[in-house]
Amino acid sequence: MENRICVFAKAINSRLTYIIEELFHEMHGFDIDLVTDEQTFASLPAYLPKICYAEKNIGNSLHIVPAALLFEKDIHLQSISVETEDQTPYFFRTLKENETLSFSFDLFAASFYLLSRYEEYLPHKTDLHGRFLAEESIAFKNGFLEKPIIEIWMQKLIHTINRQFGCDLHSKRQFRYVRTIDVDNIYAYRHKGPIINGIHLLKDWLKGEKNLARLRWRVISRQEEDPFFNLEELSNRLLSLDPTGANTHIFFHCGGYGKRDKKTIVPSLRYGKIRKHLSEKMNVGLHPSYRSAHTQWLFRLEKKILEWHIGKPVTSCRSHYLLFQIPEDYRKLEQTGITDDYSMGYSNNPGYRAGTSLPFHFYDLEQERASNLLIHPLAVMDKTLHSNLRLTPHEAIAYIEQMKNAAEDVKGEFVVLFHNENQCDRFGWEGWQDVMR
Repeated sequence: MENRICVFAKAINSRLTYIIEELFHEMHGFDIDLVTDEQTFASLPAYLPKICYAEKNIGNSLHIVPAALLFEKDIHLQSISVETEDQTPYFFRTLKENETLSFSFDLFAASFYLLSRYEEYLPHKTDLHGRFLAEESIAFKNGFLEKPIIEIWMQKLIHTINRQFGCDLHSKRQFRYVRTIDVDNIYAYRHKGPIINGIHLLKDWLKGEKNLARLRWRVISRQEEDPFFNLEELSNRLLSLDPTGANTHIFFHCGGYGKRDKKTIVPSLRYGKIRKHLSEKMNVGLHPSYRSAHTQWLFRLEKKILEWHIGKPVTSCRSHYLLFQIPEDYRKLEQTGITDDYSMGYSNNPGYRAGTSLPFHFYDLEQERASNLLIHPLAVMDKTLHSNLRLTPHEAIAYIEQMKNAAEDVKGEFVVLFHNENQCDRFGWEGWQDVMR
């Protein structure tokens, strides 16, 4: 039997169409028929999987009573109470007392709330960079940030449909482990200019850091390779793990010198050449600078620089510092030819910011439209494990493995982020090369 589901609703709008398409078709490969005529829906064959998304059930269908969210206009503060059923958290409960439903909550509205990042449009606290805090999210407050909760809900829904209709619907998606590298600093010492290197060389020596001073001198005098310039070694390791390079992405910083951007003043021809070389082996994207995060003309310039180096269009990116604001910065990505973004995560907390590990299209709540921009959720990054959770390399390996297994159980897409500078086995990152596996 084909993977087809029919969904009835009394009215169809952009929110409902978006969430139905994302959950069933985009994420799991099901064909969907959206029906608004009751008679047509009631006359469908009994064996055909059907979902009635209305107050009253129609015929032999799986019944989900809608909450108000998908039929509202504008953006409003939502009254949300998170409950637990079979050890799984959920919200937007629509099951009333003494009533029997196939589903006790509105899975579509709850998923839309998370995927659209509805809570990020509401008043909230930000950090010093203006980023939405994990602590402000419903997932963090209710302990399910590290769970791909939407996939868990969908697994339950598919199981319920198969049981009720005696069919064998199954997701076409397969688990993917996606390794990504952000190249913030390609050099620790070289190409900094004589003034900066001279000042730091003196500081290291005066502070008694003679080993660091000697290392800096050996590197800038070309006696030793710069510890951060390790991309060839990294690429060889990555290709041994992913020979085709299909599930490997490297994001290159192409901005200028700045307080929170790469500390390189003098341009490096070697850096330009290696970007071209690696773009022939794996996926290469832009790592826009801190200063270009909200400045479109500067973003376009950095994108053109990378395209000039690699000789082809750049269509993917991940923001430096994971710095982006919804919806303005996602609109900017669309307008500049970016089709895939890998910034959807938190810098200080592992987990799934949008409630899912799977790629999904951005929905612009202010314009009430689904965009073509595909968001790839970030699950965890090395700096979070090292600096925030203060894990050892051995503990980090176990932590990543646990998160990976949870994503694999729901056929998710597990995206993990490393930095080239943290793979040099120096500066407090000894042993972290083993974490990338």
